[in-house]
Amino acid sequence: MKVLDYFGPKVAKSKLSESDTQQLFDICQKSSDRYNHKLLGLIDEEMGITELLRNSPLYKIILDEVTAYLTEIDAGLWKKVIDSDPKFDLLEMQDAWYNKQVHMEYNPPHDHRHSADLVCVIFPKVYIDDSANYYTNYEHVRQEGQLTFLYGEHTKNDFGKKQITVKPEEGDMFIFPATLGHYTAPVLGDSVRYSVSCNFTFSNLAQRLLRKINSNED
Repeated sequence: MKVLDYFGPKVAKSKLSESDTQQLFDICQKSSDRYNHKLLGLIDEEMGITELLRNSPLYKIILDEVTAYLTEIDAGLWKKVIDSDPKFDLLEMQDAWYNKQVHMEYNPPHDHRHSADLVCVIFPKVYIDDSANYYTNYEHVRQEGQLTFLYGEHTKNDFGKKQITVKPEEGDMFIFPATLGHYTAPVLGDSVRYSVSCNFTFSNLAQRLLRKINSNED
């Protein structure tokens, strides 16, 4: 007996080099663009870095990683575009910001379906205070500000995976479809964690190519 396939969106993980991670953190320190009015997070310091990141050499590195999701993980209905081997960028970053998460701050469950096709979340700075009085969940896991991805509904007898929980480290990058729900638990004590979120959409050239391919198939 074998499993045919897995249901649901796929989450990919990559990692920036130490120098690129530091470069991303330095970009965060340069921002003065308050983003709280655009976001749902219960976090005080939420700052836009779209242009700072787009004008940095780091942008191409991140773009290549997100594009690799399409070529190596899942392209969905865009597979026919990937197979045509286009010589232009399939994706473009629409928005980027960082959250500085400190004691008792967190991001509630949400998704990016109205503003992106793919999402990239990177952690350029992580310090978790091990001496804080963390609580444990029903699985006896300490809640240290983990990132959780959500998909599907509760099922009878708990068949199937409904969530994936990860404990991000510095330089970690997670890429996933914009429709996938996710949230972060609070960090406690003297913990400080920076996360950078990037919203990517398919470029106009990619959309035109997909329409052309589809029309030729009719």
